[in-house]
Amino acid sequence: MTFRQTALAALALAAFTLLGWFVFPGRTWLQSDTQIYVPILERQHDPSLFARDEIALRPHVKFTFYDEITVALRRWTGAEFRDVLAAQQLLFRAAGLTGAFLTGLALGLPLPGALAAAGLFGLGAVINGPAVLTLEYEPVPRGFAVLCMMLALGLAMHRKWTWAGVAAVIATLYHPTTAAPFWACLLLHWRFAHDRREGIALEASVALAAAGLAVIAILQPFGADRQVMLGRIPPELEKIQKYRGAYNWVSLWPGGWLWQYPLLGALAMGAWRRLRGWMAPEARFLSAALVGYGLAMIPLQWLLLDAGKWVLMPQFQPARAVLWVAAMAELLALAAAWKAAAERRWIEAGAWSVAACLLPAAGAAPLVELWKYPERMAAAALAAGLALAGARWPRAAIVAAMAIFFLTPRAGRLELHPQLHSAELDELAAWARAATDRDDVFLFADSGRRLEPGVFRAKALRALYVDWKSGGQANLLRDYGYEWKRRWDAVRQARPPLLALEEYARLGVDWIVVAPANAPAGVTPAFRNARFVVIRTAAGRQETDRLLPGTGSMPARPAA
Repeated sequence: MTFRQTALAALALAAFTLLGWFVFPGRTWLQSDTQIYVPILERQHDPSLFARDEIALRPHVKFTFYDEITVALRRWTGAEFRDVLAAQQLLFRAAGLTGAFLTGLALGLPLPGALAAAGLFGLGAVINGPAVLTLEYEPVPRGFAVLCMMLALGLAMHRKWTWAGVAAVIATLYHPTTAAPFWACLLLHWRFAHDRREGIALEASVALAAAGLAVIAILQPFGADRQVMLGRIPPELEKIQKYRGAYNWVSLWPGGWLWQYPLLGALAMGAWRRLRGWMAPEARFLSAALVGYGLAMIPLQWLLLDAGKWVLMPQFQPARAVLWVAAMAELLALAAAWKAAAERRWIEAGAWSVAACLLPAAGAAPLVELWKYPERMAAAALAAGLALAGARWPRAAIVAAMAIFFLTPRAGRLELHPQLHSAELDELAAWARAATDRDDVFLFADSGRRLEPGVFRAKALRALYVDWKSGGQANLLRDYGYEWKRRWDAVRQARPPLLALEEYARLGVDWIVVAPANAPAGVTPAFRNARFVVIRTAAGRQETDRLLPGTGSMPARPAA
């Protein structure tokens, strides 16, 4: 590319990155897995925190540099974890879109079409079944690794083996299991290409990734729980995992989720066949290999987990590789639309455009049931029309791609993530952080499966006795799974009717948080606002809790 073309591409990719950040699909904080990672990071940064919280005491980050890098950045910069992680997330999103752009070029698209492909990838897609996203909303290691792998894929398709290896190593150090599909397909390519230069670069990359993971494993101590990798899942743990992490078990996937991936695979391979003459050889091999690998992981996970009960599988989760089936289907279908448009086959080009835009517009709806959501079908048609207009008038392709970021969520009425944050929850967290001891343990006694407790834990820097979100760690940590289920049952799954206060105190809970309607009669709360009431459980200490007039909070006492 010329300097002018390179500058145009850089500006367009930056624009797509910012549109994805601020407009659609957006980003979230403490609404999903960061509820788990933040307490772990906070305790690594300050070991006096979360001394009685099982999540922080049983970290599952032994085989990733995510925590070391993030804690180091906080110490170097003095910024909060939210800002440190947001900076990484923005950088990796830019890297992922760059990889999608390079992939588009390797699929045979001209510069405007490759930029449109990057924009399409930047819209993200929900991967039903294994419960992942092509573009994670939260700054979590899996999301960073996927985007870095997309960059590695784009570089590999242009035979930039050394740089592809560097990107793949970074992805592996952030989240090893997410990088497995790329390594498998790249090593297959090397095996059949017989290019010694490729072999040297790949061997060096594999050695570097393995050395990095070994360093992580040696230097980072285990927490109170180990990630067991050999053996069968005991029947009791299987029940817990199916109860809390049903998405891991292929036999529990609804039919609409299961069948959409063979359909996406067929779409991808139909587009691949249409593009064979356009694609670079590496793109031809790697795109097909990733589709095949992703589809193969569904029966493999069923065989090893649902049938074989191998304890490693809920941690590895190989079926998450279907993410690459979806990503390749999108990009290949868009490239096929541009090829058909170049040949003035407008009906075919329109069909490919619709196929390319289905996943971003579908949200969490299965493709085979998209007919139940007419507004999302309309959003897909609108996005496809804009994509087709870009193929018809390439000079307008970038503008058309930008318009899709605005119009798709509005036309489809897409709400991709819950709105958990509120002024009342922030007020509660601020009170707890200022007025309770660091070692105090809270329980949202009537929250059930809601996710607000995890927001409170991270903002207040106070331990939770148990909550629904943290139960997902049962997939990774065997002993934690048993302990979580014991606690979850002990508090009646955090649902009314409440236990007696002395029962909570006996369990080790210092404070219960409930809705005002569920507050026990005759007990003076330590804190109250429109949504939450906080009550101390320890007998004999109720009389020390006095509300400050007009503030809804008790006098602050020094944090331990």
